[in-house]
Amino acid sequence: MTDRLYHADPDLLAFDATVLATRVHGGRPAAVLDRTAFYPEGGGQPADRGRLGGVAVVDVQEVGDEILHFTEGPPPSGHVRGEVDAARRLDHVQQHHGQHLLSAAFEGRAGARTLSFHLGADTCTLDLDAPPAALGPEVLRAVESAANAFVFRDLPVVARDLSPDELARLPLRKEPAKGSRVVVVGEPGPGGGLPATDALVDASPCGGTHPRRTGVVGAIAVLRVQKWGAGTRVEFLCGGRVVRALAEASARLQAAADAFRCASAEVPAAAARTVEEAAVRRKDQEKLVAALADAEAARLAAREGAIAGMLAPPVPGAAAWARAVAQALAVRGRVACLGAVEDGRVHLAFARPRGADGPHMGERLRAAAASLGGKGGGAPDFAQGSAPAADGLEAVLESAARLG
Repeated sequence: MTDRLYHADPDLLAFDATVLATRVHGGRPAAVLDRTAFYPEGGGQPADRGRLGGVAVVDVQEVGDEILHFTEGPPPSGHVRGEVDAARRLDHVQQHHGQHLLSAAFEGRAGARTLSFHLGADTCTLDLDAPPAALGPEVLRAVESAANAFVFRDLPVVARDLSPDELARLPLRKEPAKGSRVVVVGEPGPGGGLPATDALVDASPCGGTHPRRTGVVGAIAVLRVQKWGAGTRVEFLCGGRVVRALAEASARLQAAADAFRCASAEVPAAAARTVEEAAVRRKDQEKLVAALADAEAARLAAREGAIAGMLAPPVPGAAAWARAVAQALAVRGRVACLGAVEDGRVHLAFARPRGADGPHMGERLRAAAASLGGKGGGAPDFAQGSAPAADGLEAVLESAARLG
């Protein structure tokens, strides 16, 4: 049985140990130690990384009753020095304990219980039993503020195995699933004992690594929420991740401000104005394309019989151009089998007068697209599709127009 040093001292990052055995698990070499400060993955918290006897530790997993330290190469033997990656450990401590404080705030302020937690490489998530409708912006900000108040008060944190009597006296946020180790947050009671109920911030069973005081978390930021089953998934960040996210957001905001040539505070208004102007220009372009398509249809309508051929779009958007010209020809009582090429891809549009007798354009276009290695189809009076190459396009269009 390996002595779990990370439980007794979460700040311990360097230690001496003896390799008890080596293993190969899942094709990966690993070492079993008599004692370790490396935290194995579990409870939503990723494993520690670092070095063992000078060899990189790339993963730590609990397999059966053993803690396996997976190494980059052959594991060391004998007496070894272990070194835990300090930056990774601090990040995990901040995210994990921040989750405890945030869960306590959600339960206390919104009556929303935490069902699961995931500590990701970039962000963290909480899954709550409350629907998104119950967690509007005002509620989220109040919960976030309450969680940060726990951080800023720099409250004591106790993480240890509790006696049955101690467990019975504490209002645990969830029932223990394994063992009796509980993380307790709050000012200690008389004689340094566990906090009294009125001084208790949170008490939750957990086997992860936690700080000695809440101030280590630094800050907690709720980013966004989304529906998750019948409940809600909350995305959040803690500690150093909040600082990095703020810097990244500031850089993105400044880049947008530079692009709009305005102050950072004016970006929302500038973006809204740009979207509105783009919508007006798009409508104007659509009107222009429709007028050009009608003129092109009038020119093509001078031909006899079904009209087939390749079009040259006057503006980007070959599919829309072929569709507009084909439909304009159909309005003039003509059958059209048209194609246009953009970026090497063929776009087809076949049309005939609506309600009139004539060939099934959907079936005709499907066959034409298939002969070009593409797909398409549609209704009896209008169909469209595309193909990856234009080789043989004119012959295919002429053949489609000649069919009865």
